[in-house]
Order: sequence, then C-alpha cells, then structure tokens
Amino acid sequence: MTFAASTVLAEVHSTAAYDNVYDLPGVPTLDLACSNGVAGLSSALGLDRISQVPHYPLVGAVEKVEGWGSLSCGKCFCVTNQQSGQSINIIAVDQADTGLALSLAALDQLTGGQGQVLGRVDVRYEEIGWWECGL
Repeated sequence: MTFAASTVLAEVHSTAAYDNVYDLPGVPTLDLACSNGVAGLSSALGLDRISQVPHYPLVGAVEKVEGWGSLSCGKCFCVTNQQSGQSINIIAVDQADTGLALSLAALDQLTGGQGQVLGRVDVRYEEIGWWECGL
C-alpha cells in the first residue's frame, strides 16, 4: 500500500493590486526578492529575466514572501476574484507588504480587463502545486 503525502494549505482572504514593473519582460530576476538563495528564481531555476518565468506575465509579489531567501519564492498560488469568481494561477517572484501586487496583465485576467480601472480587488488565494504554474 502506498500513501501520498498531502498538505492542506489555508486559503487567505486579501486584496490584489497591480505594479507595472512586473509587466516589463526585461526585469532581471536579481532585482527581485526572489532572486537567489535556496528558492531563488536565478539560483534554483536558472531564470535571468522575469519573462523567463513559466506562464509570464502571471507573476507578482505575494505577502507570504517574507523577503530575500523566502521559501515562498517561486511558489504557485491560485488567486480568485471574490466578486466574479474568476481565478488565475500566479508565481510568486517578489515580496509584497500586504496582499498581492500582480502584473497589470494578470490583474486584467482576474478582472475581465478592468485591472487599471479597479486598481485593487478583494481576492482569496492559496498555494497550489508547482505543476499548475508550469514549473
């Protein structure tokens, strides 16, 4: 008999906004909190530019990333717009003081193209398997 390990991760209620820096494909990963270190985009995954992150531009800063060297770097999160129910999967590439700061392209997907107009939306998010973000 084989047992598979599973972890139930708590869903977090928060907000998501956008930061245009994550829409710039040439941003070096070494400029982000998730640059190098054990779970770093550059050191662990060999990614030099933000555009090399799988499923780019579905990336952003997440409050669970405590700073440089965080084990939450590179994790995959399912983010759901609490009003519409629309969900996207994003990869944590940076630290957010509160909530999430996504690329505008990602917030647009989450809001039906209304990211810039709305600016910030209520969301819930949870960590999901890395394979769901193409890692």
